[in-house]
This record gives sequence, structure tokens and C-alpha cells, in this order.
Amino acid sequence: MATTTQADRKAMIPPIILGVLALVSAVEPLSINMYLSGLPQLGRDLDLSQAGAQLTITFFLAGMAVGQLLTGPLSDARGRRSLFRTGAVLLVLATVASALATQAWILFVARFVMGLAGGAAVVLARAVAGDLVKGPELARVFSLLMLLGGVAPVLGPVIGGLMVDGVGWRGVFWLLAGLNLLVVVMIWRFIPETLPAEERSSGGVGPLLRAIGGLLRDRAYVGFTVGFIFSFATMFAYVAASPFILQEYYGFTPVQYSFIFATNTGGMFLLALVNARLVKKIGPLKLARIGNLVMLAATVYLLTAALLDASRWFILAGLFIVVASMGINFANNSALAISRAGTVTGSASAFMGSGQFIMAGALSPLVGLVAAAGVSQPVAMAAVMLGTAVIATVGVWGLAHPRRA
Repeated sequence: MATTTQADRKAMIPPIILGVLALVSAVEPLSINMYLSGLPQLGRDLDLSQAGAQLTITFFLAGMAVGQLLTGPLSDARGRRSLFRTGAVLLVLATVASALATQAWILFVARFVMGLAGGAAVVLARAVAGDLVKGPELARVFSLLMLLGGVAPVLGPVIGGLMVDGVGWRGVFWLLAGLNLLVVVMIWRFIPETLPAEERSSGGVGPLLRAIGGLLRDRAYVGFTVGFIFSFATMFAYVAASPFILQEYYGFTPVQYSFIFATNTGGMFLLALVNARLVKKIGPLKLARIGNLVMLAATVYLLTAALLDASRWFILAGLFIVVASMGINFANNSALAISRAGTVTGSASAFMGSGQFIMAGALSPLVGLVAAAGVSQPVAMAAVMLGTAVIATVGVWGLAHPRRA
């Protein structure tokens, strides 16, 4: 397909490209939440502890971080399309290797490579969107990506739970391999080159460091990035710990857990839709701050309920509000950050995405380790979630001052 012209780039994103980017955006959540209900089973099959089974998430997230950090600046120098294709093919191969893994170390390596390729795909999807539109329109596009790509994460845990109950956790990875093959076909067919050669940066370590250095000198970019990273970390403390807490502590079955997870993700899906409708009227900054306050209040409530050993239904209510608020937080914080990046949207997206997954990877086993020290699992999860929500608040309300945003 021909390179997109400057005039074309001022138009709205064509629906087919938006649909492909939404499909790509579903890679990361599906690669995590679709097999979550099978973590206890996976641990038994590969002789892993709870923390060991959670490391399969950590290795994936570490790969996501590295993949994004490398791919963003590289795509700023060499363009988007060829890297997009390569990453998508590698993703299929790594997913097949995960399904075939017979030892823990093989699965860890396969999950890291899967994350590496998935990180490349996700950062390129954001960069392509950032090439085509800016400002409030980019926030609207990111909300639509969450909305369109959110259908799969809502259905994914339910399908995954049924598959784990029927054919085991390996079957989930075989299904993911098929979906990732579809991603390859769609990228190959429909994604054009969106970064013209005359607008590309020079490659190498020096330009990368200069790009990151320039971004870090922009206090508003840092603030919105902190808000995005630690909002994601707040949700991810729940993602990593909930299979064990909801199934082993509160007694839900794998299928029930999958429906609970899908319900929470559905709340995020609905708020992403609301955000897409409101962002042009209210503005991404005000919505980002509203979403942050909702998340913070919900984590305070959740910790209080856990300390009081409240009914599991009170815990579920708090988790629903926290996860639903991400429909506002993710789209607006990421759009506000990337909109400040100028000609280095790939580097900006990569830095933000790598920080997101480094932090989430570090948190994956943290709740289990805190619980192993004698704290109840619900209290450990809620305490970690409150801590990360507070840091997100510092970013959105402190660093990203209105006069700098």
C-alpha cells in the first residue's frame, strides 16, 4: 500500500485501519486474562508454586517492556509497517511454543518472546494512531480502540475459563495462536506505512536517549505517563492476584471466576464508550482527573473492606469500580502523554508502554509474597492497589499541572 500523505494524515482514521488496530490492541489483554483461570492448574502441571505460576505473567510483561522500548524508537527511524509484520509473525510462533511447553523454563522463555512480539505490535498500533490524529481526536480514537478491542477481553476470560475446565490451559494457547495468525493476515493486508520517510528520525542509541531525555524534561508528559503506568499497575495487582484470591480464598470456581473477570472488564468497556462520547465536550484532562479520583476512592474502599474481612460481594463491588475506571484512565492519560511527543510518538509510546509493563511485571508476584509474610491475600492485594493508585494521583494531579498540560 502506498505511503500515507500529509493531507491524508489530517483525516480521521479509516474504519478498517481502526478495526485492525483494535484487534492488535486485544493481543496484550487476551494473552494475560484468557489463561488466568488456568494458573492453578498450570502450576500443578509444571510443579510451580503460586508465585512461580505468576512468573509466567511476569516473563510476558518483561518481554512487552523490552519489545516496546526497542520497537518505538526503531519505528521512528525505519517506519511502522515492516516492523508490524515481523512482530506479528513472531507472536504466532511464540504462542505455539507456549502451548507446547513441557517444562517451566520453556514456558518462561516462550512467554518472554510472546511478550516481546506483543509489545512491538501494541506500541506500533499506538504509534500508527498517533501518526494519523492528534489531541482530543487521539483520545477519542484510543477510547474507541479500548471499546472495539474490549469485546475480546470481555469474552476472552469466559471462553478461557470454559476451555481450562474442558481441555486445560494448553488449549487456551492454541486458540490464541489462531487469533494471532488472524492478526498477521489483517496487518499484512490493511496497515499502510503511516510515517513518511522525510519525517523519520535517525536511528541509534544517541537519538533514542535524546528523545527520551526530551520527553522526561516535559513535566506534563511525565505526569500523564506516571498516571497511565500506575493506573495500569493498580489494575494489574488485581489481575495477577485474583485467580488465587477469588478461587482459593473466596471459593469461586474457574468458570465463575471467568464470568467475574469478564463482568469487571465489561465495566471498563462501558466507561471507555462513555469516555469516547464525552471527551470532545469535557476534554481529556478533566476526564483523566475524574477517572483518577474514582480509582483512588475505590481502592480506599477495597482496603477498608478487606481489613474488616467483609463479605466477598463487598470485595467484588470494589474491584468492579477499580477496573471500570480504567476505561477513562487509560485512554486519556495515554492520549495526553503521546500528544505532547511531537515527532517522536514512537519513542513516547515505547517509553510509556515499557514502564507500564516493567511495573506490572514487578507487581505480579508481589501480592503473593506479601500474603506469604502473614497478611491475608485480600488485604495484600488491596494495599498494593491503593499504593499504586496514590502514585498515579501524584502524576495526574501534581506533575501534570493544568498550565503545563
